[in-house]
Amino acid sequence: MNFNVNNFIKYSILFIIVTFSTFFIPGCSIMNQHAVYIGLLAATTFVLLDKYYPSIVINKEEEKKCDCSKY
Repeated sequence: MNFNVNNFIKYSILFIIVTFSTFFIPGCSIMNQHAVYIGLLAATTFVLLDKYYPSIVINKEEEKKCDCSKY
């Protein structure tokens, strides 16, 4: 199993942002434990989406024309 540090940092940042925003933004108080659960759920969903449906970039190269003058 490969451990990618960049992905770990990305998922950790998402977890922290969702957890803190869940705890601080709503008008009613949410228990710390529930805010962590929501953060874990969001981060896990993001991990699964990132693993099974990664972003795909398709590069279309322009047709290379043959420089026939050098032959």
